[in-house]
Amino acid sequence: MNIEEIIKQLLDSDISAYRIAKDTGVSQSIITRLRNGDRTIDQLTVGTAQKLIDYSKK
Repeated sequence: MNIEEIIKQLLDSDISAYRIAKDTGVSQSIITRLRNGDRTIDQLTVGTAQKLIDYSKK
């Protein structure tokens, strides 16, 4: 699975944007914008992408 697929799987999960934000430190607005398609995974910083990947592995 590549980085984009891992993050997409997390975003498509039933976990709320609030919970992901609280657990990862990634802004809730970024998560919401990713889910709504207002922002793409390609636009994430490496650090943000890494936080989401690490969280998805838990």
